Amino acid sequence: MFYQIKRLVVKEGHSSQVIERFSKRGMLIEQQPGFLDKQVLVKKSRRGNEEVMVMISWQTEQDWKNWEKHPDHIAGHKAKIGQPKSDYILESSQDIYDVI
Repeated sequence: MFYQIKRLVVKEGHSSQVIERFSKRGMLIEQQPGFLDKQVLVKKSRRGNEEVMVMISWQTEQDWKNWEKHPDHIAGHKAKIGQPKSDYILESSQDIYDVI
């Protein structure tokens, strides 16, 4: 098994916007060969910035790579070119992990 983990740090009060974006069911990614599951986690804080992690599990690393190269996935990212970035997203990163 293989995990793709996205980490987003957002301004206080904006985690719900990120959660809504990644919690939708029936997304194209869910129909891809090797896709297993998607979980959205929120680290609540008393004050300040909020952190959202999106954990997507795949059967294999190759399944994830196939999705990254999928024409629909690429087209979705290209469609955002030139659009202003969300000002509430302060930081984002992506890591990949093998399950041992």
